[in-house]
This record gives sequence, C-alpha cells and structure tokens, in this order.
Amino acid sequence: MPIPLPDLDDRTYADLVVDAIAQIPIEAPEWTDHNPADTGIILIELLAWLTEMVLYRVNQVPEQNQAQFLSLLKGRPWVLPPDLSPAQQFTLVQTEIQTTLADLRRPYRAVTNPDFEQLILSDWAKTQYAQREFGAAGAIARVNCLPERDLENADINQPIEAHISLVILPRHPQTDAAVGMRLRQDLKRFLDQRRLITTRLHVVEPSFITMTLAATLYLQDSAKPPDVRREAERQIHAFFAPLDSEEFWQGQGYPFGADIYLSELYQLLDDLPGVDHVEDIELTGVDPVRQQFNDQGQLVGLMLQAHELVQIQIAALPTLQRFGDQWQPNTP
Repeated sequence: MPIPLPDLDDRTYADLVVDAIAQIPIEAPEWTDHNPADTGIILIELLAWLTEMVLYRVNQVPEQNQAQFLSLLKGRPWVLPPDLSPAQQFTLVQTEIQTTLADLRRPYRAVTNPDFEQLILSDWAKTQYAQREFGAAGAIARVNCLPERDLENADINQPIEAHISLVILPRHPQTDAAVGMRLRQDLKRFLDQRRLITTRLHVVEPSFITMTLAATLYLQDSAKPPDVRREAERQIHAFFAPLDSEEFWQGQGYPFGADIYLSELYQLLDDLPGVDHVEDIELTGVDPVRQQFNDQGQLVGLMLQAHELVQIQIAALPTLQRFGDQWQPNTP
C-alpha cells in the first residue's frame, strides 16, 4: 500500500487571520482597533489570502519535478513539452506515471515458480523476437516448473540443487522436431537473462504416456447406444486432453503428473446420460510399475511422473441393455 504523504502545512485562511490578529497586542499594543473595516485588518486578510495560496503549493509537486522523477525511474531523460497548457501538462504527466509504474511492476527477474510461469506464458509471446521467428506457434499454453530437477540429463526422481526444469506445452504443438527444439532453445536463452546467476535451467516438452481404455456400459431402457458411445468417447478424450479440456480441470487440461484412478473413470462414465452402470474398466499398454493396488490386490490406479501427460486411446466401449430379465449386447 502506498505511503501517505504528510501535509507540510495545513493552515487555512481563517487560521492565518486569527493567528495574525492574536500577535497584534504583542507586536503593536497601541493598535486597538481590530474591526474588519480597519485598514490594518484589511491588509492582514489580504496577506492571509496570498499566504494560503502559497501554502497550497507547498503540498504539490510541480510537473517539472515529476518529469525529473520520471527520468530517474525510466533510466533516460524524459522532458515535459513546454508548449502545453498547465492542464495538458498535468494530464500528460499522470498518464506517463501510470505507464512507468506499470512497466516497473511487470516481472522481469524469475525467482519463484510463478515468476517463471508468468514470463513463459505471457511475456515470452509478446517479445518481438518470438513474434517474428515463431508467430502463433511460439505461444506456450501450459508450463510446469519442477525445482531441483534436470530432465535433460538426469532421472526425474533425483533432486539436483540449483537446477530447475520447465516442462512446456506449446499452444500449437510442433510437427517439425527441429522447430520445436529451436523454440525450446530460444525460450531458454530468453529466461537465462532473467534467472538468478546460480540457477541452471532446463526446458523440455512433456512426455506423453499412451494407454488404451476399455469399458462395458450397461444402458437404461430408453438410451440410444450410438449416442451414448459417442458421448462417452467425447468425455474420455476431454478428461485426458492436455489442452482445452472443456468442462474438466477448469478447461486447462489434464494436470501434469496427476495419477489416474479407476474410481474417477467409473464415476465419469456412470454419470453419462442413459448409462445405468459401468463394469470392467481396463487401462492397458502401460508399464506395470505404474500400477497401484489396494490391500486386497485390486488395481486402483496408475502413477504418472510430474513431467508426464496422457495420450488416451479407446479400444472398445461395448454396450448392453436389459431385455426382459437379462442384459443383452447391442449391435454396434
């Protein structure tokens, strides 16, 4: 919060007149007529009026002084045009003050995780170099900052002091590996100018874990199997989408390194319109070391590392409906 500026002198016209008249018996005892019509009293009132105007200026910083302060903040001379009216000078100075303070408050150095995220997600894409060399392809949609990690040369689980790995996800993923590598290198050079001198940066893209999902959907009597399967596929892809995940994850995409729990997938599919219940959800195609089991030896989920996202494939979503007392499969 800004520091309040003190009033250097807050005496008013009435205060000045009263103080001056109170000095008359001390300075001029023979002066006994203090009526407003007295010439001396008129002179006191006139001087009090002039003094009040001067005291008002004491609490003001002239525009020329503010121009000097702006030059110090900007690091270069800033001259107030002399041909402007006082009102125009005031407006110009106030506008320039707001612009300068906004520039000073914009993060430049990166120390904390939010600092790196701000520089990558916002400031990088606004640089002339990024716009000229990459255009829209240079925009970064998501970033995960991992302190004490060197994802370029070491194991993800091995802490390394003074190293920071930045896992970036471009808004428009590069199909050309050479362009993607140049984007990461240029982004690293951009951040090297803003990091602490002891910090070692590593800029990498996320690792995508490919897995296949299968489940059996038991439908309500009024449900249309093609519509249910189509909606199920849409929501599964939206749930695991790395970007623009619609109604999931506040639209940001599947969280970096978030473990996958079968209970969440059961709830996702079970809540679909037209679905009675869900059975036999399977996730295949992943390393067994990622599997998590409960005390009864049942698979409950899959583990991901902090730099990983999911690339989901759907193998089959067979549907069944009740015919009489039995569940019968629908014809795809």
